[in-house]
Amino acid sequence: MEDYLNLIKQKVNSLKWEDESSEHRVEFLKVSANGKKIKNIEEDLFFKNYSIQKRLTINEINNFSILYNAGKIKIYGEENLILNGPAFYSSFHIGAYMTIPILLALKKITFSVVMDDYSFKRKLRYENPNINPETSGIDLNLKVNPDFLNAEDARSIFKMIRNIKENKSLFSYLDGNTTTINDQKHSLKVRFMNNEISTQKGIPYLCHLLKIPLIPIFAYREDDLIKVVIEKPIYPLKDKDVFCEQSLNQCWSMFENVLTKFTEQYEFLNKNIFISNERSAQSNKLEFRKDDYSYKFNSQLYNFYIKDDDHLLFNYASMNSLKINKGLYVLLRKLESKKLNLTKMELLQFIPDKNFVESLIQNQILI
Repeated sequence: MEDYLNLIKQKVNSLKWEDESSEHRVEFLKVSANGKKIKNIEEDLFFKNYSIQKRLTINEINNFSILYNAGKIKIYGEENLILNGPAFYSSFHIGAYMTIPILLALKKITFSVVMDDYSFKRKLRYENPNINPETSGIDLNLKVNPDFLNAEDARSIFKMIRNIKENKSLFSYLDGNTTTINDQKHSLKVRFMNNEISTQKGIPYLCHLLKIPLIPIFAYREDDLIKVVIEKPIYPLKDKDVFCEQSLNQCWSMFENVLTKFTEQYEFLNKNIFISNERSAQSNKLEFRKDDYSYKFNSQLYNFYIKDDDHLLFNYASMNSLKINKGLYVLLRKLESKKLNLTKMELLQFIPDKNFVESLIQNQILI
C-alpha cells in the first residue's frame, strides 16, 4: 500500500495543471472552483491532494481483504444494519465509497446495486475478478456478486419489488443520477452549503413505495484508516412528499458535515455540484464609474485555459467557459500577470469597440 501511495504521488507530481494547454487544466479549474465554494484553499495543494485521493479508490477495493484483516477499516454504527429485512442503503461519492458495497456483502446482506445508465454499462470492471485480471477485481472471494440494476430502465422497478419481497436490500448513491424516471419533476430542492440545489428524489421515493427504511453510510479516510459510518435508519412517513423532502435534506445535511471536513476526498469536485434551480441574478445596467476609473482583470472570478487552438475564460462561479480571440487573451493575460489597471479610454486604445469594452465590464471580466 505504501509503495502504491508513493507511485500515486509521483504520478500526481508529474501533472502539469499550471500549463494552460494541459489536459488536466480544466479539471484543475473545476476542482478549484468547487473547493473555493466550500472553504479557503490553496489551489495547487488542494488539487494535488484531490488527485491523490481519487486515485486511491480502485486500489482500496483491489486490496480490501488486506486492509480489513489489518484493521485498517473501522466500522461505526454497525448496529444500524438491518440483517433480517430489506433496506435501501445509500452513500455519496466521497472517500472510500466503493468499499461500502463490499462491506455490505461481507456482513451477509444480499442486495442489488441501483445505478445510472452510464455506470451500468461500466459495471463489468468491478463485477468479477476474472474479467479484469490486471486489477484483480474485488479480492474478498465472497463468491456472491451483487445484482446490478439500471435505474433508467423502467423494468428495474419490478425487479426491485421482487427483491424486496424476497427480503433483499438495495444500494445506490444519492449524488448520482439514480431515478427510475429521469425527469425534472422528479427532482427536489434541498439546502446544501448555503445553496439551494436540485437533487434526484428517486431513492426516497422508492423507499416510500417499497415501505423500506433509508440508511445513509459514509466512508472516508482519516488517521491512516478507512472509517465507515452507518447512520440510523430513516423510516418512511405516511406522506410521500414530506418523507422525500425531509429524508433528502437529512442525508445531504449529513453529507455536508463530511464534505466540509474531507473536501479533497469528494470525487465529484470536477463537476458542477452547486447548480442552483435559479439562475444567478446579473445586473441589467452597468455600474456608474468615473471616466478615470481604472479597471483590472477579475482573477477572483475568471481564469484561463487553452484547448487546441481555442483560448477560453473559465468562470469560477458558473463553471462555464467563454471562448475569446487570441488578441483579447493576450491583453487580459498581460493585465493579470503584470497586475495592470487601465481606464476605459486606455482600454479603447487596445479594443476599439466601446460596446465590447462595456460587455467585458458587464460580465465582470474587468472590474
